[in-house]
Amino acid sequence: MPLSQVVTETIILHLKEGVNLENVASGTGASGNPAVQAFVQLTDTVKFRQGFIRQFWGHQVEDPQIFVWSIDWASLEYNSAFVNSEEHDSFMAAMGHVFDLEVAAPLTSLTFLVILLIRGAESDSVYTRFTSDATAALAAPVTEVAFYTVPNDAREDAKTLIKDDVIGSTHPVITVGKSSGGAIGWGEIDSALCSTALLELFEIDHCAVFDTKNAGDAAPDGESVALHGVFGYASVDDHLKWRETPEHAQLIEDLGRSPLEKLGLGNASMPGGNIFVPDSSMYHVKFRAVI
Repeated sequence: MPLSQVVTETIILHLKEGVNLENVASGTGASGNPAVQAFVQLTDTVKFRQGFIRQFWGHQVEDPQIFVWSIDWASLEYNSAFVNSEEHDSFMAAMGHVFDLEVAAPLTSLTFLVILLIRGAESDSVYTRFTSDATAALAAPVTEVAFYTVPNDAREDAKTLIKDDVIGSTHPVITVGKSSGGAIGWGEIDSALCSTALLELFEIDHCAVFDTKNAGDAAPDGESVALHGVFGYASVDDHLKWRETPEHAQLIEDLGRSPLEKLGLGNASMPGGNIFVPDSSMYHVKFRAVI
């Protein structure tokens, strides 16, 4: 299928107190644990939906109570069909056994805003069209996850600037930083969910990945979270060592002079513990693939 149609749904959730899903992938810890059994049910439900490609999930390293779930769909329409299906009711019920859906989230995607506000729950969810395959980054022992903001009136210009950017084999993050793979992408939204009626109903002033009403803690006024990057490493230390190299410093200097930076690229403040608390858009996740 064309990569341009594939969309990655990234859901950021707060685990219920005492819930640990580290042992799910190994098949241990599920017996007699209702939360783990409910999560296995959730991943199975997603796995058998039409349009599903693959999924990864994991605890955030900096704050293990933050859980990150990455799901690849053949297109955004397949995800929308799932959200609007009868099966989604039981899916949300199972979510409540694992995640604290009453925790106020600073960001909510428009798609999940509609379905979750009806049920009185909130989560953070991003839909990203990566410019290259992100599988190697997510399959690494540790993945850096980063989000960036842009001014609302510069979103389309910024999107155009990164549409052809690919983290290839000769990129310094690969050759020097020893990353096992990286990808960047732009947040997408289902146009069917961006009608004037819905915008007015939820008092949203523009159609972006995140609802601006809940984005106060993540992006300054007049900006929204838009750019998403993932980079795989053997360990957190390997990532931090890469950040100390002259090559990394040069990349940051070049970015500072780039057209994207001039449009107002900024760091998002995401849930959980960030790499450089409190001024960081980045954190690490030990993702596991769901087979």
